[in-house]
Amino acid sequence: MENKTKILLGVLGILFVCLVTWVIRTTPTEPPPDDFIEPPTVMEYENNTLVEEKDGVKIWELTTEKIRIDANTHRADFQNVKGKFYQEDGKVLELTAIQGYYDQDSKDIHIEGDVVMTDGEGGKLETVHLDWLSEPAMLIATEDVKISKDDMRAFADRAESMNGFRKFLLKGNARVLKGVKDDENEESEIKDEESEIKNQE
Repeated sequence: MENKTKILLGVLGILFVCLVTWVIRTTPTEPPPDDFIEPPTVMEYENNTLVEEKDGVKIWELTTEKIRIDANTHRADFQNVKGKFYQEDGKVLELTAIQGYYDQDSKDIHIEGDVVMTDGEGGKLETVHLDWLSEPAMLIATEDVKISKDDMRAFADRAESMNGFRKFLLKGNARVLKGVKDDENEESEIKDEESEIKNQE
């Protein structure tokens, strides 16, 4: 009887060891933790449009051929831009330029390179650099500024406007020509004006 009990206990012991071994072998091991991957700080897109709105009203939009957004600096650099600035009176100013950038913190825009802006009513601004300051809402053109409308031509190193082409403040080598028939006669008109100023001196 004792032998049978010992045998039974031995068998149960073996079965217990086998069960423990099976459980250990079949229990799935915990997968290693995923390596933490830093998200990219710079994203690039093609044919993208940036839009700024205030109280549900569109302020401006810029369509770019290429745009590069840096999450660290909050700056969006773009190339080959076409833009529209919407005025309170319904007028839309349109522009083209080679490149520029948008500051997401200040909401200011800087555009440069063959900048041309038109107002749809014959007004035209040409410059090397153009800045849009969000606060106050102001356009600032710098370097080789030329403004033309009808028979008027204005030139300056800097031009500022807070009311979208209706009025400009000219600074630095500013001069205004009136009665210019077309752009072909512009150069001769400028020479005549310079000659007249020199004679007055």
